[in-house]
Amino acid sequence: MNESNDTIFESKLNEFDSVDNESSKSNETETTDEPERESEIEQTVSEPKKTIKKKKVLTEEHKAKLKENLKRGREKSIETRRRNRELKALEKEEKMKEQDEKLLKALEKKRNKKTNEDSLLSQIEELKRQLQEKDKKQLKTIDEEPKAQPKPKSQPKAQPKTELKPKVIVKQPKPIQVETQAQKNKRLYNMMKGLR
Repeated sequence: MNESNDTIFESKLNEFDSVDNESSKSNETETTDEPERESEIEQTVSEPKKTIKKKKVLTEEHKAKLKENLKRGREKSIETRRRNRELKALEKEEKMKEQDEKLLKALEKKRNKKTNEDSLLSQIEELKRQLQEKDKKQLKTIDEEPKAQPKPKSQPKAQPKTELKPKVIVKQPKPIQVETQAQKNKRLYNMMKGLR
């Protein structure tokens, strides 16, 4: 039985090999055809050849004209650059002048503010001085006013002597006020306002 199994196995193997060989032959033919097709495709698709244009032969007159145009163009570009440079310089000067004017205005405001403060302080001092002079004048006039004629002293009436008892004045204590948190906060707020 082993022999029969071996022969069957070999026959199957041979069949498989034959099928495998046929497929590999067909693959070989396909691979050999592919490069031929690719080369045909490449030839048909390849870029068209560029035509080389011949350079124009320049005559002496034409060369001279081109040189003259270049010379004029250079002169014109130099002139425009110079003009633009001058314009930029003028704009820069104007901008600097504007900035200087702003600085001067700011300085004048500061000076005016100082002079205003100084003038206000001097006015306050002047008013204080005038107030003191006025108070002095009022005191002098009060002192100088003629005193009312003193009344003739009448002789005191004799009063019976009584023992005087010292009066005891008892002050009533002020009620204690308990300050709430809101009142404390308000008081602190008012005190802090003055520090700003």
